[in-house]
Amino acid sequence: MKCAWLLIAASGTTPPSWAIAKKLKAKGYAGALVPSFASGASDDDHNLVLWNWGRDLPHKISVYDPSGKLPKNQLSWE
Repeated sequence: MKCAWLLIAASGTTPPSWAIAKKLKAKGYAGALVPSFASGASDDDHNLVLWNWGRDLPHKISVYDPSGKLPKNQLSWE
């Protein structure tokens, strides 16, 4: 999953991470839990990457923000 996807895509090639996601999506998966490659991330840090989600089941997602720190404007989520 770790690749320079933007540079690869800009060169006209499909990034390996996109190919993996396409295969998982074809098998009915809505997303994947992947290692975080952010600067300073440890082996315990992960990201939930979703490619099929919405307000309705079976892929319903709800935001949990008890501290109220997330943006309220829908444009920031797109």
